[in-house]
Amino acid sequence: MVKRVLSYAVGMTLAICYFLAYQGILSHVIAYHEQHHLFLFSKAYFLHQLQTVGLIGYLTDFLIQFFYYPGLGSLLLTCLLVACYALTRYLLHRLSGKEDFLFLAVLPSLALFFYTMSADHELTLVVGSVLSLSLLSLILCLWRSRTPLLPFCAKLHLPWLRGRGRMLLTVAFLVGYGALGYSYFVQHYNRKEGIMLKTEQHVKHKEWHAVLDYTERYLQGGKTNQLMAYFRSLALYHTGELPYRLFDYPATLGVKTLYLPWNSNSRESEYGHFVYEELGHINEAHRWEFEAMVVWGETAPHLLNLARYNIVNHRPRVAQRFLNKLKQSLFYRQQALALEKRLESGEVDGLRKALDDDGALPARFSNVLNLGPELEYLCDQDPTNQMAFEYLMSYLLLSNNVQRFADNIHRIRHFRYPSLPPIYEEALYIYRLKVGEEQFLQLGFELSASTSERFERYYSLMKSGQTAALRAQFGSSYWFYMNYLSPYGNKAIDN
Repeated sequence: MVKRVLSYAVGMTLAICYFLAYQGILSHVIAYHEQHHLFLFSKAYFLHQLQTVGLIGYLTDFLIQFFYYPGLGSLLLTCLLVACYALTRYLLHRLSGKEDFLFLAVLPSLALFFYTMSADHELTLVVGSVLSLSLLSLILCLWRSRTPLLPFCAKLHLPWLRGRGRMLLTVAFLVGYGALGYSYFVQHYNRKEGIMLKTEQHVKHKEWHAVLDYTERYLQGGKTNQLMAYFRSLALYHTGELPYRLFDYPATLGVKTLYLPWNSNSRESEYGHFVYEELGHINEAHRWEFEAMVVWGETAPHLLNLARYNIVNHRPRVAQRFLNKLKQSLFYRQQALALEKRLESGEVDGLRKALDDDGALPARFSNVLNLGPELEYLCDQDPTNQMAFEYLMSYLLLSNNVQRFADNIHRIRHFRYPSLPPIYEEALYIYRLKVGEEQFLQLGFELSASTSERFERYYSLMKSGQTAALRAQFGSSYWFYMNYLSPYGNKAIDN
C-alpha cells in the first residue's frame, strides 16, 4: 500500500513540476511549437504528412495544434511525460518481477523533459517514445505468463535489503533525483533563448512596453544581439521614445539596430517583415513572409500574414488560397473567415498601405541590403509617415551621416514634437561645428543653450581621457556613439 501511494505521489509531483515549468519559465516552448506547426483536417494534408514525416509526425502535429491554448498545451505535454514514467515503471515491474523501489522509471521521463527545455527540438521523440512504451506495455499485458522475462534483473533490487533500510534508500534516491534534476535544469536552461522568444511573442501581440522590458532583461544578462536591438527599435517607436532613447541600448551594430538586411538567413527570415509591415511597406513585408514560408512551411502566422498583405494589395484570389488552407484548421478557421469578409474591401484592421500602386509610377525594386533608400522613398511619398521619418533620422544618425541628417531635418515640421529631441540637437551641433554658423542657420533651427553647455563638458572629459566619466554622463548621447561605439569610425560622413 505504501509503495503504491509513494508511486502515485511521485507521479503527481512530476506532473505538478512539469506543468508549472511549461506554464512559466518554459512557456515559450509551447508557443514556439504552436507557431511552427499547422495541422489541417484534409486528406491531402494526411497523405503529405505520411509521405514526409510519417504517422508519428502526423500524430505529433495533431497534438501540437492544441498548444494554441498554452494551458492545454502544457497539460498535454505534462501528460505525455507522466505517461512515460508510469509506463516505464510498469515495464520494469514486468521485466524484473520486482517493484521499482529505486524509482528508476523517473529517469526516462526526466530525460525527455530536459530534452524539451530547448524550443528547437523535435517533439516527435516524446510522442514516439510514449507510443513505443505503450505498445510494449500492451504486449506484455497480453502476455499470460507472470514469470519475470529478465530474472537477472532481480539482483538489482538488493533482496538482502528490507524494511526501513529499503525505504530510506528509496527516499534518498528520490531526493537525489530531485536535486540533480534541479541542478541540471538551472545549469542548462537557456535563459537567453527564453527571453528572445518571449520578446518575439510580445512583438506579435504589439505589447511594446513588455518588449522594452524583455530587451532590457536581455541586456542586463550581459548579452546583446541584432534581433533584440531590432525588436527594441520597434518598441521605442511605438512608445514614442525612438528619438529620445535610440542610444540607451548599446548601438554597436550601427544601422543594423533598425532592421535585418537580407542575408538569406533562415532564422532571420521569420522576423524581417515586422518593420516593413509597421512602416506600411506591404510589398516588402510580403517578400519577407513568403521567404519565411519557403523556409518554415505553411504555418499559421505566415499564411495569415500573406493573406492580410494580399488583401490590402487588392489580390483577393491570391489571398483566398491562403485562407482556404487556414479554414481547414481547428483554431484558425474563424480568423480566416473574418479575413475572407475583407477580400473585396481591401482593408484589414491594424494594417495600412503606405504606397499606392496606381500604375502611375514606374515599377520599383526594393533595396534588400539597405533600408535607407526605402525610408527616404516612403517619406517622399507620404511626408506624414512618422515611423518612416523617425527611422530615416535614426538610420542617418547610426550611419554617422550628419550631412544627410541635416538635409532631412526639415521633415520634422510635419509632426508635433514639443521641441527637437536631444539626440537630434546633438547631431545638429556637430553639423554646426562642421559647416559654420551661417550655413547652419539656413536650416531654420536653433539649438538650446543646454546642448552647448553639455557639449563643453563632454569635450572637456574627452580631451582629458576620462572615458569612464564620459560613459557615465554621456553614454546615451550621439556624441559618445560617434566617438566610441559606431562601427563606421569616429567621424561624421559627408554623403
